[in-house]
Amino acid sequence: MILKKLFGVVKLSDNLFKKVDNNTKIESPGMKYRHYAPNTKCVLVVDNEIEKINRLLDNGDDILVLGFDEDEQYINTDKFLSIGSRFNLELVSKKIFSNLRKIDDYNCDYAVIEGLKKSNLGLSIMNRLIRACENNII
Repeated sequence: MILKKLFGVVKLSDNLFKKVDNNTKIESPGMKYRHYAPNTKCVLVVDNEIEKINRLLDNGDDILVLGFDEDEQYINTDKFLSIGSRFNLELVSKKIFSNLRKIDDYNCDYAVIEGLKKSNLGLSIMNRLIRACENNII
């Protein structure tokens, strides 16, 4: 992490990945309030993403999948919106907000978003996705 190189020890907030209530003291408004999120309900999928996503798709709901290029061929849907390559997280981070805004254009029942590892730049991306999904994680 660049911050670690510049400042040494970097402490992350205990509230970074959890839902906080109105009485919790926070470091920034983005940790408590929903923003840059679609109106469409979103679910974040972590661990065994492809298997879980395909099981959700089998339920018959109208679902948009926001996922990585590498996994598109394994996900059984024609409503797939690419967030880029999991091997180019810099590009994913640049496009994350515009991709979240595009979800509402699909008029689906809900969107399923593929998660990634919470390390380095993935940490920031996952924080944003967790907030956009209002902590709906499977």
